[in-house]
Amino acid sequence: MTTRTRSSGIGMPVAIAATVPLLLVRLGFTFVRMKAKRRGAVRRFRRALLRSGMRPELAERLVADYERLGRLRSYLPGGLRLPIIG
Repeated sequence: MTTRTRSSGIGMPVAIAATVPLLLVRLGFTFVRMKAKRRGAVRRFRRALLRSGMRPELAERLVADYERLGRLRSYLPGGLRLPIIG
């Protein structure tokens, strides 16, 4: 019977293989939560602009710019277009 020690190197790949799926799930939930918060912030921003008496055309322009700032895709380099990131 052989015993495996830390120096055998088998433990690290197994630890990584066990951790990666959990990290991906957590990242997915965080991304969905961030998108929901962004949508709510855009709605609140639009309502606040319209309530303050701003013209709807100007308010929509500002809202579009505000929404574009929160897009994750705008922070990625041009070549990294991922279809799931909006």
